[in-house]
Amino acid sequence: MCGILFRLQFKKSATNDSFHNDLWNQLMMRNKQRGPDSQGELFKSIQSQFSSLFTIDLTFFGAVLHLRGPSVVKQPLTESDEQDVLLWNGEIFNGVEIPSGENDTKYLFAALKESHKVENDNEDEDKILHVLRNIEGPYAIVYWQSSKRRLWFGRDCLGRRSLLWHLPSEEEDDFILTSVGCKVSQTSDTSLSPYFAEVPADGIFYLDLDKMLSSASSEPFENFLIHHKWHRTLPFGRVNDTLPSPEDLSQLPTSLDLSNTSFIPIISPKIQDAVNKLIEELGDSVRRRIIDIPQTGSIQDARVAIMFSGGLDCICLAALADKYIPKEEAIDLLNVGFENPRIQQKNKDKKKNVSHKNDSIYDVPDRLTGRQGVEELRKIAPGRIWNFVEVNVPYEEACTFKPEIIELMAPSDTIMDLSIAMAFWFAARGKGQIASLDNTKIKINYESKARVLLVGIGADELLGGYSRHREAFRQCGWQKLIEEVQLDVDRISTRNLGRDDRIISSHSKESRFPYLASNVVSFLCSLPMYIKADMRYERGIGEKLLLRHVARQLGLSKASSLWKRAIQFGAKTAKMTNENSKERGNMRVC
Repeated sequence: MCGILFRLQFKKSATNDSFHNDLWNQLMMRNKQRGPDSQGELFKSIQSQFSSLFTIDLTFFGAVLHLRGPSVVKQPLTESDEQDVLLWNGEIFNGVEIPSGENDTKYLFAALKESHKVENDNEDEDKILHVLRNIEGPYAIVYWQSSKRRLWFGRDCLGRRSLLWHLPSEEEDDFILTSVGCKVSQTSDTSLSPYFAEVPADGIFYLDLDKMLSSASSEPFENFLIHHKWHRTLPFGRVNDTLPSPEDLSQLPTSLDLSNTSFIPIISPKIQDAVNKLIEELGDSVRRRIIDIPQTGSIQDARVAIMFSGGLDCICLAALADKYIPKEEAIDLLNVGFENPRIQQKNKDKKKNVSHKNDSIYDVPDRLTGRQGVEELRKIAPGRIWNFVEVNVPYEEACTFKPEIIELMAPSDTIMDLSIAMAFWFAARGKGQIASLDNTKIKINYESKARVLLVGIGADELLGGYSRHREAFRQCGWQKLIEEVQLDVDRISTRNLGRDDRIISSHSKESRFPYLASNVVSFLCSLPMYIKADMRYERGIGEKLLLRHVARQLGLSKASSLWKRAIQFGAKTAKMTNENSKERGNMRVC
């Protein structure tokens, strides 16, 4: 994980703009939070062949969080001749050959340099694109190809790493690429649009500086951008649109109480094969994301943490992680709960005539299912130290850090964005309490040192986990359900992953998403819908049916029947006010 920052400045005079310099310093500070192990800056000046007065200055800044290889590879990465330059924020799990235990940044740099050692310009483009398209893993990249004076940049096809840009609106303006933005006071700009926007995750861009420097007129900046879009099918196919035949569907028992979530639908041989295959594919995805993580603290410190509500998605990741992390190592389970005055007042009104001496204001729904979940994990893996980290967030503390979280999540700016971002920010910070190993009734202060966080994002989109999927089936049956799931898969890259990356990485930690590995997405898209979800059954049974079977096979019977619950409701960050507010999730944060 790294913070990457780039600036292109048009220099027709020697003026020094304090606004842009102050902005650059703020962005460097924000990006340094993402990469504490190394920071570096590199400057290049590119001159026009037609006028010595027209030059373009390029500034590269990189901040590195060391997660792979025996030593830190500093960024910006260049060679002694300082020709090509690489800023890389990502993880390569496949697609470029990386020897075990080595750092992927330097091998990617070598592959990119090798790819453009050709005479033909089109072949040169194709080879660079081939390298980037083949990468399996999350990334954002800025790459300066000195020989062609081209600046390549982009994000992976699912948008798992943040990359923002500011496109110049006038000649004196800067072009900026950055992992994270900051608050900008625009005195001269009356526009209501944000200063930064997310770089679309629909392909790779390059900026043609030769064309820019030879331009005789003041063309719009966008004219010099070349956009190579990803293939339509990406690394995986479309959702299987096969409709089930009567023979494919298990017959509903006439006496079945559909509200009984302990009921287990019949597992046909075809479904059992899918269960075994998903355990294999998801297990391989987890394995790739947790091996070779350097031990930066003491041997007692967990290297891996899991965003843990106790729900179906995250507890399956925890059970699979147990298979690949040495048994003597701890795994941190980060469970967040908020003091929400609105919820507390509601509960007081309901319980004013009942004594609940042992109730805690932090016993939110995710805390309760989290405790249940960690007990299941301790049963299937009794030799493991499972640190159940209770992250308790007082209302005043939430208010204190709210402005910083709003700044980090931008350009995402809705009330729902804030609710989710607050839960992720405090959970990723990892400051809480765990039970003493000697006496579980005693809580001790604890701060997770794990730099890699596994997150269950993607399971709902791929396996039919949202209530809107159930509603689509209720209205129009299997065809509509398939279309709704396809819609969710199509828009994974445009939704919230960039926001979540900016939030989690501000604590010098990296989020990894095993459900969004290409092999997992490809496998789940290939399966007929009725194997993944069967909405004829009630909540807690039909949605994500395949993953529920996986959970039971892993020994997680209680977790297999849990309903989907959004983190803002499970952790109680939604509408954190003691007023009777009429706020809606899609409203902008004031």
